[in-house]
Amino acid sequence: MHAVWLIAKNDLALRIRDRSVFIIGIIAPLALAFIFNLIFGGGISDVGDTITLHVGVANVDGGPVGEAFEEVMDSLVADGFIELTVLDGRAAAQAAADDGSIGAAIVLPIGMSDAVIAGQDANIEVIGNVDAPTTTQIAASIAEQFALGARTANLSVATALATGVVAPQDAFALAAEASAAPPIVTIGTVKAATRQLEASAFFVAGLSVFFMFFIAGMSITSMLEERREGTLSRLLAAPIARWSVIAGKSLASVIIGIVSLTVLVIVSSLIMGAEWGNPFGVGLLVLGAVLAVVAIMTLVGAFAKTPEQAANLQAIVAVTLSMLSGTFVPFAPGGLLSRISLLAPNSWFLRGLGDLAGGVAADALPAFGVLMAFAVAFGSVGLVVAGKAMQP
Repeated sequence: MHAVWLIAKNDLALRIRDRSVFIIGIIAPLALAFIFNLIFGGGISDVGDTITLHVGVANVDGGPVGEAFEEVMDSLVADGFIELTVLDGRAAAQAAADDGSIGAAIVLPIGMSDAVIAGQDANIEVIGNVDAPTTTQIAASIAEQFALGARTANLSVATALATGVVAPQDAFALAAEASAAPPIVTIGTVKAATRQLEASAFFVAGLSVFFMFFIAGMSITSMLEERREGTLSRLLAAPIARWSVIAGKSLASVIIGIVSLTVLVIVSSLIMGAEWGNPFGVGLLVLGAVLAVVAIMTLVGAFAKTPEQAANLQAIVAVTLSMLSGTFVPFAPGGLLSRISLLAPNSWFLRGLGDLAGGVAADALPAFGVLMAFAVAFGSVGLVVAGKAMQP
């Protein structure tokens, strides 16, 4: 083991002097994750127990129907689903939606109450911000639900008057009772069946493992470079086991990978506000992911004859596994791609972090177990194949 550590120490010193390892291991994944989060993660920000929608209301009507709508919005505000902005009119609603201060505005036009009471058509206008389609859709659904309630009240009154069930003077009381009926659709907090990793942590995790493939590949490529330069034969002539050379170079990659992922977790938490979950569980997943990736890259690189061939093969494997895991373009669970992704260690790393979100360290154990199985399976075969490739 002393020889393994000496070889790892020497490789670490060489890679630290070659500052590209800092770019590949820290700067590149963090920069790309920040860009990906800006592009794809804007609609997933501010994740919490509830979703708060920024909606404005311009009650130009001012009548009883408009007041009833304001009561509905006030109840949503009290439940924490809506952050309400009261607007003076349609022009103010349009301006607020355009500048992004609200996600959508609901405009109740003048004369709406008179039209509804008279049984005539009345339109509720929803003005949405182009960058907030979800808020706009939900605001439109709220308006449609309220309009449905108003139509139900009108129909109830008209039917009762036509059949003589109630007198005309009781029509308004009946309309109020119909409007107070339980809504067909309600908005409430629903506990998710599965946990989901937030956007910033997802992109940092996925891209860090992607670049980890290239860091892990350095162990076998450096050995091939030493074989070409003739230094490997002198190393093999030393009184050490052949496997210790491979183990030492792999250990250097493992140390760099763990340090790299740890720094990315800490930096992304401080700069991007990423939430990773239980630190002990995250540590287990980081260890498992690094060991699995190093084992895979050792096996892949061992089939190459030159450092250039090893780098090309490792790049193909890294991109393929990252695409299968949904690192670049996340895909919905349950489909064919979701099942195929089980072949990629990246996917298990992301799954483990997702299970860990809001949970305890034990939730990371299933994914950690699979990652360690990857490490043992590929690592044991990789040591054998790489040992044969060490022949000068």
